[in-house]
Amino acid sequence: MALPVSSQKMGRRDAARLRAIDVDLHHQIIDWSAVAPYVPAGLRWRVTRPGGPPLARHGFRKVGVGFGDVPLPPRDRGKGHPAGDPQWVKEQYLEPRGVDLAVLTGSLLSLGVQPSADLAAAIARGVNDWTLETWVRPFECFKGSILVAQQDPERAAEEIDRLGEDPGMVQVLMCSAGEAPLGRRAYHPIYAACVRHNLPVALHLGGEGAGNSSPATPVGHPSTYFEWYGSLPQSYMAHIMSMVTEGVFEKFPTLKVVLYEGGIFWLPHVMWRFDKNWKAQRSETPWVKQPPSRYILDHFYLTTYPLEAVPEPRYLHETLQMIEGERTLLFSSNYPNWEYGDPFAMVDDVPETMRRRVMVENALSVYGERLLAANA
Repeated sequence: MALPVSSQKMGRRDAARLRAIDVDLHHQIIDWSAVAPYVPAGLRWRVTRPGGPPLARHGFRKVGVGFGDVPLPPRDRGKGHPAGDPQWVKEQYLEPRGVDLAVLTGSLLSLGVQPSADLAAAIARGVNDWTLETWVRPFECFKGSILVAQQDPERAAEEIDRLGEDPGMVQVLMCSAGEAPLGRRAYHPIYAACVRHNLPVALHLGGEGAGNSSPATPVGHPSTYFEWYGSLPQSYMAHIMSMVTEGVFEKFPTLKVVLYEGGIFWLPHVMWRFDKNWKAQRSETPWVKQPPSRYILDHFYLTTYPLEAVPEPRYLHETLQMIEGERTLLFSSNYPNWEYGDPFAMVDDVPETMRRRVMVENALSVYGERLLAANA
């Protein structure tokens, strides 16, 4: 008997036939008991407790329309969550919207600031194996991210080495919240492991203010979700400056960094100010051999959800030119969290001359051949 289409193993994909690659799909853990068998035995009991493991959280909760226009399944499909059942996501989102591949990023956006590093590492390992067995290997349309607990960089590097050659995994995922800027040498074992396996490292906003992290802003904790969410790109500004000034890209010249859900309009300001200060203060960091903007443009990539709304398309076009968006911008849907609008509508004003690059080719450039490989 033939396998269902979702379970049939495919050969290498034809890049020319791809219509869209979504680099940010938040698959959901509906039942932690399904993850527990993949967690090391000594900490399995923490995962099987009612409600799942005790994860670091902050006090800010979404306000407004929730999932937006995302199709909602019945209770017998992932308990009604739009990202709880891989078959549902494939049939109701990927196929109708013409998305051929989606990179899974999950929903554990504060794992890197979990107070218990041992528990965080155990959760990361279990979730990675569960993702491979439940989403990636049965479905060729999904690719996984190696989730790591960055508060223990040596353990994180071990997890990258464990899964780094698996064709179903295309990047290393960390939360953007943290106890220290990500250029610090303590994190370099993570970047070394990424380079060993030719994997980008991706940061995702969402854990700021939770667990062991610093407040979400340099001046303290916000009062509302509105303020918290609006201030989140400040994390990326700090990490970019740290990684460049600490010499991460001189030490790891092939490392690529994907920044999820931060928008794009703040980046030109950071590059201009950074370059100006480097000209006057470069003697303090002689290992920074190029203007900081060059490191940023060569090593950092941004995603389209939620792309800022602008009064006129020309503002978007000018900003895309300044950040070399024809190379650095990747299509993302943030599925199923569409409270800020339809992700495809957000790219309507992207110039037609760079549309295919944003929708397909930039992702192929960042993730390389394993994005086209079968999920063996």
